[in-house]
Amino acid sequence: MNPEAFVDGLDDPTAAGGPIPLPDGSTVARLPSTVRWIWDGDVSGAIGFRWQAGTAELPPYVLGHIGFSVVPWRRGNGYAKQALNLMLGKARRQGLSYVELTVDPENIASQRVIAACNGVLIERFKKAAALWRCGVSSLPH
Repeated sequence: MNPEAFVDGLDDPTAAGGPIPLPDGSTVARLPSTVRWIWDGDVSGAIGFRWQAGTAELPPYVLGHIGFSVVPWRRGNGYAKQALNLMLGKARRQGLSYVELTVDPENIASQRVIAACNGVLIERFKKAAALWRCGVSSLPH
Protein backbone atom coordinates (compact mmCIF):
# COMPACT_ATOMS: atom_id res chain seq x y z
CA MET A 1 0.00 0.00 0.00
CA ASN A 2 1.06 3.56 -0.65
CA PRO A 3 1.88 5.17 2.76
CA GLU A 4 0.69 8.61 1.63
CA ALA A 5 -2.62 7.20 0.42
CA PHE A 6 -3.05 5.37 3.73
CA VAL A 7 -2.50 8.53 5.78
CA ASP A 8 -4.68 10.62 3.45
CA GLY A 9 -7.43 8.01 3.78
CA LEU A 10 -7.58 8.41 7.54
CA ASP A 11 -9.40 11.74 7.15
CA ASP A 12 -12.90 11.46 5.75
CA PRO A 13 -14.71 14.66 6.81
CA THR A 14 -17.42 14.15 4.19
CA ALA A 15 -17.96 10.43 4.90
CA ALA A 16 -17.09 9.63 1.29
CA GLY A 17 -15.61 6.23 2.16
CA GLY A 18 -17.52 3.03 1.74
CA PRO A 19 -19.80 1.39 4.28
CA ILE A 20 -18.46 0.09 7.59
CA PRO A 21 -18.89 -3.63 8.40
CA LEU A 22 -20.33 -4.44 11.83
CA PRO A 23 -19.45 -7.53 13.89
CA ASP A 24 -22.77 -9.19 12.91
CA GLY A 25 -21.83 -8.95 9.21
CA SER A 26 -24.19 -6.09 8.36
CA THR A 27 -22.92 -2.76 7.07
CA VAL A 28 -23.71 0.85 7.98
CA ALA A 29 -22.96 4.20 6.40
CA ARG A 30 -19.63 5.77 7.33
CA LEU A 31 -19.65 8.84 9.59
CA PRO A 32 -17.54 11.92 8.89
CA SER A 33 -14.23 11.49 10.69
CA THR A 34 -10.72 12.72 11.13
CA VAL A 35 -7.61 11.08 12.59
CA ARG A 36 -4.50 12.81 13.84
CA TRP A 37 -1.15 11.32 14.82
CA ILE A 38 0.26 12.17 18.22
CA TRP A 39 3.84 13.06 17.32
CA ASP A 40 6.92 14.29 19.19
CA GLY A 41 9.49 13.58 16.50
CA ASP A 42 8.27 9.98 16.35
CA VAL A 43 4.84 8.38 16.38
CA SER A 44 3.52 8.54 19.93
CA GLY A 45 -0.11 7.61 19.31
CA ALA A 46 -3.27 8.63 17.48
CA ILE A 47 -6.60 10.29 18.16
CA GLY A 48 -9.76 10.10 16.09
CA PHE A 49 -12.99 12.06 16.00
CA ARG A 50 -16.26 11.04 14.31
CA TRP A 51 -19.57 12.87 14.21
CA GLN A 52 -22.93 13.23 12.51
CA ALA A 53 -23.60 16.54 10.79
CA GLY A 54 -26.11 18.73 12.60
CA THR A 55 -26.31 16.73 15.84
CA ALA A 56 -24.22 15.59 18.78
CA GLU A 57 -26.11 12.28 18.80
CA LEU A 58 -24.39 9.12 17.60
CA PRO A 59 -25.88 5.95 16.14
CA PRO A 60 -26.09 3.06 18.63
CA TYR A 61 -23.26 1.18 16.90
CA VAL A 62 -20.78 4.03 17.50
CA LEU A 63 -19.11 3.88 20.91
CA GLY A 64 -18.12 7.53 21.09
CA HIS A 65 -17.09 10.65 19.25
CA ILE A 66 -13.41 10.51 20.19
CA GLY A 67 -10.96 7.68 20.72
CA PHE A 68 -7.27 7.97 21.53
CA SER A 69 -4.28 5.79 22.21
CA VAL A 70 -0.68 6.51 23.17
CA VAL A 71 2.04 3.93 22.59
CA PRO A 72 3.17 2.38 25.89
CA TRP A 73 6.70 3.82 25.80
CA ARG A 74 5.34 7.41 25.45
CA ARG A 75 2.61 7.30 28.10
CA GLY A 76 2.71 9.65 31.06
CA ASN A 77 3.99 12.64 29.09
CA GLY A 78 0.69 14.51 28.70
CA TYR A 79 0.30 13.64 25.01
CA ALA A 80 -3.21 12.21 25.37
CA LYS A 81 -4.45 15.24 27.32
CA GLN A 82 -3.00 17.66 24.77
CA ALA A 83 -4.43 15.68 21.84
CA LEU A 84 -7.86 15.40 23.48
CA ASN A 85 -7.98 19.14 24.20
CA LEU A 86 -7.12 19.88 20.57
CA MET A 87 -9.76 17.44 19.29
CA LEU A 88 -12.36 18.95 21.63
CA GLY A 89 -11.73 22.25 19.87
CA LYS A 90 -12.45 20.55 16.55
CA ALA A 91 -15.68 19.15 18.02
CA ARG A 92 -16.74 22.64 19.09
CA ARG A 93 -16.01 23.94 15.58
CA GLN A 94 -18.31 21.19 14.23
CA GLY A 95 -21.04 22.64 16.47
CA LEU A 96 -21.14 19.83 19.04
CA SER A 97 -22.26 20.85 22.53
CA TYR A 98 -20.86 17.64 24.03
CA VAL A 99 -18.87 14.58 23.04
CA GLU A 100 -19.03 11.02 24.22
CA LEU A 101 -15.97 8.95 25.04
CA THR A 102 -15.99 5.36 26.25
CA VAL A 103 -13.39 3.68 28.40
CA ASP A 104 -12.98 0.39 30.20
CA PRO A 105 -13.43 0.73 33.98
CA GLU A 106 -9.90 -0.65 34.48
CA ASN A 107 -8.33 2.04 32.26
CA ILE A 108 -7.62 4.58 34.99
CA ALA A 109 -5.07 6.49 32.88
CA SER A 110 -7.63 7.28 30.16
CA GLN A 111 -10.23 8.17 32.78
CA ARG A 112 -7.75 10.66 34.24
CA VAL A 113 -7.08 12.16 30.80
CA ILE A 114 -10.82 12.61 30.21
CA ALA A 115 -11.32 14.14 33.69
CA ALA A 116 -8.36 16.50 33.13
CA CYS A 117 -10.19 17.77 30.03
CA ASN A 118 -13.34 18.47 32.09
CA GLY A 119 -15.03 15.18 31.25
CA VAL A 120 -17.52 13.64 33.64
CA LEU A 121 -18.78 10.08 33.98
CA ILE A 122 -22.38 9.96 32.85
CA GLU A 123 -23.18 6.27 32.66
CA ARG A 124 -21.72 2.78 33.02
CA PHE A 125 -22.63 -0.13 30.77
CA LYS A 126 -22.12 -3.85 31.04
CA LYS A 127 -19.74 -5.22 28.45
CA ALA A 128 -21.61 -6.81 25.55
CA ALA A 129 -20.12 -9.56 23.41
CA ALA A 130 -18.79 -7.13 20.80
CA LEU A 131 -19.22 -3.69 22.35
CA TRP A 132 -18.32 -1.77 25.50
CA ARG A 133 -19.68 1.60 26.57
CA CYS A 134 -18.71 3.11 29.86
CA GLY A 135 -19.01 6.83 30.11
CA VAL A 136 -19.66 10.16 28.53
CA SER A 137 -17.72 13.39 28.69
CA SER A 138 -19.42 16.73 28.17
CA LEU A 139 -17.72 19.71 26.58
CA PRO A 140 -17.18 22.68 28.88
CA HIS A 141 -19.07 25.82 27.87
